Amino acid sequence: MLKKSIFGQMFAFTVLVFLICFFVIGTIMYGFLGDYLTKKNEGELNYIAERLSEMTMEGKNDTSGLFHKLYQINLNAISDSTGTFIIVMDENGQTLVNSGDGISVSVRSEFFKSVLTGKTEKYIGTLGGVFNRTMLTVARPIRSEGNVVGAVFVNLPIPEIHRIRSDVVKIFILSACFVIIVALVFIYILSRRLTKPIKAINYAAKSIASGDFARRVDIRAENEIGELGETFNQMADSLEQLEHVRRSFIANVSHELRTPMTTITGFVEGIMDGTIPPEMQKQYLSIVLDESKRLSRLVTDLLDLSKMEQGEFPLEMREFDINEMIRLNIIKAEKRIMEKDIQLTVSFQRDSQRVLADKDSIQRVLTNLMDNAIKFTQNGGFLDIRTGVANGKTYVAIQNSGMGIAKNELTHVFDRFYKTDKSRSQDKSGAGLGLYIVKNIIQAHGETIWAESEPGEFARFNFTLKSAKNEGKQVK
Repeated sequence: MLKKSIFGQMFAFTVLVFLICFFVIGTIMYGFLGDYLTKKNEGELNYIAERLSEMTMEGKNDTSGLFHKLYQINLNAISDSTGTFIIVMDENGQTLVNSGDGISVSVRSEFFKSVLTGKTEKYIGTLGGVFNRTMLTVARPIRSEGNVVGAVFVNLPIPEIHRIRSDVVKIFILSACFVIIVALVFIYILSRRLTKPIKAINYAAKSIASGDFARRVDIRAENEIGELGETFNQMADSLEQLEHVRRSFIANVSHELRTPMTTITGFVEGIMDGTIPPEMQKQYLSIVLDESKRLSRLVTDLLDLSKMEQGEFPLEMREFDINEMIRLNIIKAEKRIMEKDIQLTVSFQRDSQRVLADKDSIQRVLTNLMDNAIKFTQNGGFLDIRTGVANGKTYVAIQNSGMGIAKNELTHVFDRFYKTDKSRSQDKSGAGLGLYIVKNIIQAHGETIWAESEPGEFARFNFTLKSAKNEGKQVK
């Protein structure tokens, strides 16, 4: 397919606009110029006819032949100097004299009849066949003491008017051509300035499409092209980050899937080939079962994560008591809390703290946060859970003692597959998806979640929920 350059399109469009404008202006100017020249020449012809009428009346009573000779000479001189043909006739319509040398001219009555009644007329044509080309004729009556005694016909060839008009049109066309040439130069320069950054963006886009996500464009123009360059670089940054996330995601998923699969495969093979004695098989099958459950949880988390990112994770908003949900979660985790001798503190600002949210999703949030808090609390440590209302929102805070989270890691704890325990000494079963899913659930509710920590002392996770209209009674 033939490529159309920006320069070609801009030039074609500009030339088309110029041609249309010049055509319209030229047509209007051509018509106005014709009318102007016709009126101007009509006025000049009328002036000549008036002077000839006066000159004719001056020699009316002169019977000598000298005046008639001088009259003819003057008539011819006026005709030659003005480019006109002059006819003088009497009151009967008979031609007395004309500016043609020895030419006999007879004007039909239809052209002089109204003139001899005292009217001044204008004709455009051949004057009934008197001339062989189109003429502009002004016919003026000759008066003597109020009576019409003859008429003067002053005729100017129309082609002369056309010639002047054509000369002006030629100048106009030459000017138009000059303007188009100048426009061509400026359009070429402008198109180069426009296409250079666009070509750079196009080249960078092709590089990114081929896998070079580090490619950027350097466009420093303070206009829409500059904004396009900045937007393109931002898009490239996002794509590079997405590619990094994709690769990291694949690597992490592969690792998380490989670990339980390797354990399951190894123990099953050991049982089948007799490496593991029968009395130990139950113990190892228990490990296989735990790894299978871990694998199932990972797959479930990945499926839920996919639904969340595609907006296919519906929320069923309803009122419930967040404090009661926390109490039930504490009962479920009681055994683990007692095993680690954790000092538990629960502080509710209100006895019943009702919120409007998706109950199952918030149950998942609480389970995950409390599970992490218990997991990372050292033996003999403390766990503090609080709820209340601040700025019209219900808040939940879960704090535990322990190693805490480093300041530079606080902004990453909610990332996919991120683990603050790099050695996995304490977190051997998690895949690093729990907090990412928790963040997505809270954000889907239009609320916020954040982490606070003092390394070596505590870590605290806080999130907000929409308070229900009936928030319950305040604890005394």
